[in-house]
Amino acid sequence: MSHVMAGWWSLVVLAGLAGWLGGGLPGNAHAQVSGEIVERRSDLDDLKKRIRDLQQEMARTEASRSGAANALAEAERGVSRVRRELARLESERKDTEKQLNLLEAEQRATEARVASRRDELGEWLRRHYMHGAADGVAPLLSAQNPNQLARDARYLEHLGRARLALIEGLRADLRETAARAAQIQARRDGLVALESEQRSRRAELESVQARRKQALAEISRQLQTQKKEVSSLQQDEQRLAKVIDTLVRRAREAAAREAARRLAEQRAAARRAAEERAAADRTERARSQPPAPPAAAAARRAEPVVGEVRATAGPTPTGVRFAQLRGQLRLPVRGELVGRFGAPRADGGTTWKGVFIRTGVGADVRAVAEGEVVFSDWLRGYGNLLIIDHGSDYLSIYGNNDALLKEVGDRVAGGDAVASVGSSGVGGDSGLYFEIRHQGQALDPMQWVRLN
Repeated sequence: MSHVMAGWWSLVVLAGLAGWLGGGLPGNAHAQVSGEIVERRSDLDDLKKRIRDLQQEMARTEASRSGAANALAEAERGVSRVRRELARLESERKDTEKQLNLLEAEQRATEARVASRRDELGEWLRRHYMHGAADGVAPLLSAQNPNQLARDARYLEHLGRARLALIEGLRADLRETAARAAQIQARRDGLVALESEQRSRRAELESVQARRKQALAEISRQLQTQKKEVSSLQQDEQRLAKVIDTLVRRAREAAAREAARRLAEQRAAARRAAEERAAADRTERARSQPPAPPAAAAARRAEPVVGEVRATAGPTPTGVRFAQLRGQLRLPVRGELVGRFGAPRADGGTTWKGVFIRTGVGADVRAVAEGEVVFSDWLRGYGNLLIIDHGSDYLSIYGNNDALLKEVGDRVAGGDAVASVGSSGVGGDSGLYFEIRHQGQALDPMQWVRLN
């Protein structure tokens, strides 16, 4: 809008200049210049109307883009939520499988004991059937020695107790086998239910991802439309500047011809006065001439690659303060290091407060050190954003994520996967935006990390 107003004021000043010069122009020249100015004013009115229409359309586009951004935020939150739920279900499924394996091993051991006791009991019944009571009671009744009689009676008592214990142990093992079989069936039913829920959650994730893809396509289309509208506005502004330049040139040529005619008829003093007036006129015209319009929007320059990250963050020593890890940390992902801290961004505007690591979508983002998650949500300009508090007012910041795997309050260790890489970063590239801050001030990450 400022460029449009500049063009408007330039044309107003030009109209005043033409009127001032017209006092010394011949009638035909004055009429010609005035006619040109009237015509160009009409052109300016048309241009202003087109600009207003473009601004209204841009406002509608901005509203649509805001709606698409809200849909994108909601979809990205949904992706994080479903993936956390899938991770929880996978953990439950593994625990259930482990418990099921233990129960089945115990069941096999119990069944082995049951088989052994059945064999032993069967052998005893076979002997009893073959010999009846003669192998135990008959010798006892025929004994003549009292001492032998007492020993045989004691033996028969122990033998009876052992056989009774065998029978009771067999009954207990059979009851345990039946109870454990019920537990195994329950665990298997639970495993089937978990697998069914996992399939349902995966279907939900696919639906959420489809919505996010649609939202991304919508916002990209809106941004492209926005750029076209801005480019069109700048082209109109350039055309207006060319019209103004043409009128200024015609006015100067007419003024020069009139000044030459008058200077030929006047004295040398009048000639000097005319020359001084012409110089003053040229200065005034230079001041009133509109500034050169900006060139059409240049294509966005690519950010320079300043390094390559080959090693990612891993475990850090426990009990060591974050400040003591300066120069020993690793960056969260592998990839190309884009931009340098404090340098102007290629697309203009601000300087880099951190670094951008260009890498593939879905790569694991790892915590640079242990700490507690204090922010895990979508934030305009940063996408899915995660912040870890490392104590002593030190924070590490991870932006432009595809999904957030940790929630506020979670404790993480160095090297833990906390998010996955997204695809709405610098120049539309996929990658991770990373910062380190102390007491709210951005620090140069390259003074804290080693690339390889």
